[in-house]
Amino acid sequence: MRLSHLLASLVLSSSIAFAAPATLATVDGKAITTTDANAFLAKAIPGMSFDKLDPKMKKQVVDQLVNQTLIKNQVLKSGMQNTAAFKAQYAAIKDDLAVDMWMKQQMAKITVTDAEIKAFYDANGDKMKQGDKKLSLDQVKKEIGQFLKVEKFKAYMNKTTESLRASSKVEMKLK
Repeated sequence: MRLSHLLASLVLSSSIAFAAPATLATVDGKAITTTDANAFLAKAIPGMSFDKLDPKMKKQVVDQLVNQTLIKNQVLKSGMQNTAAFKAQYAAIKDDLAVDMWMKQQMAKITVTDAEIKAFYDANGDKMKQGDKKLSLDQVKKEIGQFLKVEKFKAYMNKTTESLRASSKVEMKLK
């Protein structure tokens, strides 16, 4: 009997933990939730969550979200998204975002081995100093790894653009 009570209380407590986000306000019937507030805060103050704020700050965040929603609604009503200027800027932003995301994917594929880091350290040991004291490999390993990753990425991008140029018709019009 005690085991069934324990299981029931565990199920109940876990269902509370996974409850739907609380509605903090509504604007024209659209709910503004704790999920919205946390997303807003994550952009402004990484690591901050709505539940950590004092009541005054919570009200300010909700007021800001209400104001944003009202402005977004007004923009939708204005038809701004249907203008040629908006469509042109949106297309450019969308393309830039796609390029940025693709480049991040390519960078994530690049690896640097401990052997490469050590070889770079050994070849450049005379430059691994802080004042007159030589820094150990452990002290500079992370920075060397990041540097080598960026260098590999640059080389990869140069090779990629050279290949793309070779397989495309590029006409330079500058004199």
